[in-house]
Amino acid sequence: MNSSAFWKSDWFVGLVVTAIFTVGYLIGFPPLQRMEQGAYDIGVSASIKPASNQIVILDIDDASIDRIGRWPWSRSIIADMINKLSAAGASQIGLDIFFTERQSDDSTSQMIEFLKQQAKILKDQGRASEAAATLEKAQNLDIDAKLVKAVNQAGNVVMPLLFDFGSSNGSSAIPPGLLDRISTTNMGGNPGLPPLVASGIRLPFDELAEAAADLGHLNVQLAPGGVVRNEPLIIEYNKRYFPSLSLAMAAQQLHVSSHDIRVNLGSDIEMGVLDVPTDAKMRAWPVFHTSGKDGSFKHYSFYDVYSGHIPPKLFQNKIVLIGITAKGIGSNFVTPVSDQMSGVEFTANVLQSILDHTFFSRPAWVKMVELGILVLIAIYLIGLLPRLGAAAAAIVSILLLLALLSVNFFALTAYSLWIQTMTASAMLILGHVLLTTKRYFASEEERERISSESAETNKMLGLSFQSQGMLDMAFDKFRKCPMNDDMLATLYNLALDFERKRQFNKASTVYEHMAEFNPTYKDIQARILRAKNAGETMIFGTSGGSNMSTLLITGGAKPTLGRYEIVKELGRGAMGTVYLGRDPKINREVAIKTMALSQEFESDELQEVKERFFREAETAGRLTHPNIVTIFDAGEEHDLAYIAMEFLNGTDLSPFTKKEKLLPAAAVLKITGKVAEALHYAHNQGVIHRDIKPANIMLLRNKTVKVTDFGIARITASSKTKTGVVLGTPSYMSPEQLSGKHVDGRSDLFSMGVMLYELLTGTRPFRGDSMATLMFQIANEPHPDIREHNPDLPESVSKMIDRLLAKEPENRYDNGGEVVRAIISCLNDVNAKEKRA
Repeated sequence: MNSSAFWKSDWFVGLVVTAIFTVGYLIGFPPLQRMEQGAYDIGVSASIKPASNQIVILDIDDASIDRIGRWPWSRSIIADMINKLSAAGASQIGLDIFFTERQSDDSTSQMIEFLKQQAKILKDQGRASEAAATLEKAQNLDIDAKLVKAVNQAGNVVMPLLFDFGSSNGSSAIPPGLLDRISTTNMGGNPGLPPLVASGIRLPFDELAEAAADLGHLNVQLAPGGVVRNEPLIIEYNKRYFPSLSLAMAAQQLHVSSHDIRVNLGSDIEMGVLDVPTDAKMRAWPVFHTSGKDGSFKHYSFYDVYSGHIPPKLFQNKIVLIGITAKGIGSNFVTPVSDQMSGVEFTANVLQSILDHTFFSRPAWVKMVELGILVLIAIYLIGLLPRLGAAAAAIVSILLLLALLSVNFFALTAYSLWIQTMTASAMLILGHVLLTTKRYFASEEERERISSESAETNKMLGLSFQSQGMLDMAFDKFRKCPMNDDMLATLYNLALDFERKRQFNKASTVYEHMAEFNPTYKDIQARILRAKNAGETMIFGTSGGSNMSTLLITGGAKPTLGRYEIVKELGRGAMGTVYLGRDPKINREVAIKTMALSQEFESDELQEVKERFFREAETAGRLTHPNIVTIFDAGEEHDLAYIAMEFLNGTDLSPFTKKEKLLPAAAVLKITGKVAEALHYAHNQGVIHRDIKPANIMLLRNKTVKVTDFGIARITASSKTKTGVVLGTPSYMSPEQLSGKHVDGRSDLFSMGVMLYELLTGTRPFRGDSMATLMFQIANEPHPDIREHNPDLPESVSKMIDRLLAKEPENRYDNGGEVVRAIISCLNDVNAKEKRA
């Protein structure tokens, strides 16, 4: 190839485009980053979740300022509001208002001091009533003292602070010990990935800072374009680590002190059993719960509450955020879901994301996936696109572009994962345009050369279809290729793939096509005979079927289900067999659970059951949580349904229900906390497990807890044994589940309570000699106090068990998040009792 042909070659053009975009991706080229952020904003806008009714916002709005007076108000007004909310029983009060300086001026301060001295003189003269009146006048003038007193008496007010970055004149004097109280030194992770580092700090004035229950920063980072997409949960200052206001309030809500917050640099933040994922700069990317400036959190006008038009009792057990939303006074942010979001509402969104454990994340492996996508597009541009015709190239490029956009959108909306594919999309578009334009202006000689390569194009397409399991389409492309020894080898491998799929008639057709060119090639004559004799009587996946050797055709073709190669049998259950499989595309081991639906259900209900099976598998497959087993795929072959899921290396909790093998109480509570966290996530996604029991909770070798069999209970509950008895045991079922009533997430919490009782004592709370007796006990009789079996347990564990096992759902915990908080409290009691012992 001469130098001119080299520079003009299609593969060189594709290589240059690939290099430009890959470098742009690695260095974070701003235009590409803006494209990625724009796609992120679209996905975030489509992922808005309902706002919690536990978080309410008091707006210092235009109406309040019109009625109360010009801002800033006297701090006695804020103090009066804190007193009202505290008396009403608000669980926590967060102020999105800065009080860095005292409001009293010098003349007022002098008057206060003068009145105090006069009161002292009057008291020394025995004029007590006049002294008291004079002192009261002094106190009424000291509005800062009123605010400090209100905050101190409430005991649950979280105040804001602000950090300075870059050059700083230094911070004012800080009360001794204050920074130690509001910061954490509980560090882990990668010290080479520090968070944002501040150069100065602005705190509330001394007395107010000391009175606050906690302090948290309100710093945000504006991305290019002025958009706020994340919040730095941790900022470093003076070698200490300080939480944001939302993180400090979440910790207070979970009864976790600032010192107990563990900061794992570069990865996440731990608060009890709650893990908050962050990026390398300790920033969290929250899910939003609002769609406009009016918001979907419950808002109340400050004036309406202050004047009594709205009764303060509405705020009992609520988290109340007070902030400025009046135009021209408060800070408004541009976010992915709103052009005018107030700072207090942004804080509310981050706070709920922390409490609900719902964040957008970019795990470390995502960057490798993105680089892999760039490599795949590069392979297409360099190797495949130049071999396609104009129409085929346009179709394939459009399909690839749609796939890239879909990966970005659905990863965000379904799994809260930010996979950046816009760089690859731009590379695909530009590469396609350049190569097709170049082809248009190619010489006649070049056109003839491209035409002569159509056979190779068909072969490449056939191999691509074969790698994706579309064997019929692959055979159609291969038949258009001229036959030679290389093509014979390709067709032989295709026929073996048909055998692995147990499509023996199609395998025979391929062998016969080969025999027309070379009837003596390898062993195709013997394989034609075996394929024709292979019947439809082979059994696979049934609980009582023959072993896996019946699936193997002489010659060693491995059996498959879908695209998965079957390695060995792991176990058998009432409705099917579980196999160890391998995904040949990525060489990943999977567990494949099979269900022979045609043997378990009558023909008139089989279609409905199949539809339900795949619907439940799809629902369970959307669950992405570190404590829920991941479902990769579901399919069907010859009425044999299967689910491919994460292969777990560990054991279920069944062995630990025996009295001689019980785990320590603290370990049991931690495991149950992870189960509750997983259930809370699943219930928020609208998925009910319906079969929580020790056998469905896996404890892996690395101590990770996994909940298995989501969605399977609904299918197996429909199947009857030959005697008509519903499969499974009702020992862990809730009363409403036994009676056939509608169930929600609280049914799973009842089952979890039964499991927790058994793991702590080695006996179940409900036992009977017969099924009828057991079901009657669950529905009607109270369970024995758990401390009758394990008197070492603290009273808090007993109370939590009692609430979990309440007969009526409304008497149980509302959700798994409440159970997690109860378990944290129980763990503290267990640890305290062990220390005393």
